[in-house]
Amino acid sequence: MLPGWVACVPQGRQAQFACVQSRDEDRPLVQWVASEDWTWPTRTLRQVGHRHALARHRRVLMLSPTQYRLATLDVPNDLPRPDWPQAMRWQMKDLVDFPVDDAAIDVLAVPDGASYRARSQLIAVAAGAQLLRPQVEAAHQVKLQWTAIDIEETALRNLCALAAPPERSQALLHVQATHATLVVTFRGELLWSRQIDLTLGHLGQSDDAPRQQALDQAGLELQRSLDGIERSFGQVALAGLLITPMPEQQLLCEHLRPLLYVPVTPYEPTRHLDLTGLPGLARDPLMLNRMLCAIGAALRSD
Repeated sequence: MLPGWVACVPQGRQAQFACVQSRDEDRPLVQWVASEDWTWPTRTLRQVGHRHALARHRRVLMLSPTQYRLATLDVPNDLPRPDWPQAMRWQMKDLVDFPVDDAAIDVLAVPDGASYRARSQLIAVAAGAQLLRPQVEAAHQVKLQWTAIDIEETALRNLCALAAPPERSQALLHVQATHATLVVTFRGELLWSRQIDLTLGHLGQSDDAPRQQALDQAGLELQRSLDGIERSFGQVALAGLLITPMPEQQLLCEHLRPLLYVPVTPYEPTRHLDLTGLPGLARDPLMLNRMLCAIGAALRSD
């Protein structure tokens, strides 16, 4: 088996791929990235598989946010960790719009020590079987079955955790073509997440009025979100908010700084990831923006 994980992130008719090798004593190495047509997933997987020896790598598929649901719930009393997913299945029944009987269920433990609550919590993830099946079958047909399945929030968690200071929580905002996702991490784990109504299209508008309206709305949503985080997880200090790469990164940072009570700074991938083999990627904020979730999903230990 070759070192490093390969992540695949389907996004409509395109899919982003990234291969990342985690290293104990150095920044994770981004070995290669690729953007491929996803009209025919089986054909694309076969072609990328031949080009990059996917059969000799561990492979992770990142789901679209429309394929799964998240819910923060209390940890079941007197149940060992392996039994948590099954216990959550029935609690998720009224929270999703797909059958839970055959849904894929996983749980993420919320780190202790951040909340005022006496009872520990977890984040339950449920993905509908019918929504997963096409991508699972496409990989199976070309004998490149997925080693793991990931979600956007944990991919962004991996990137945020690289920049988080010890014993403080850290927020990260990733604005994409269709939505923006805010995640908060603590001790390398996901503490909280939500989607924000902000897109690259909103920020890239040439008309100042609608762009300003989008900025103001995003600022208000982030103010409310950070206030909620402080109320729920005030046991640890929030170090700040990081804004991931995009052409309007500096514009958004400057707009948010006077509105929020924490420092707002650009997320600089080259400080946390080794991109020396991909100088074009390091210089292209739009390509970095597009590839960031794939890089985050591939940030896994071998």
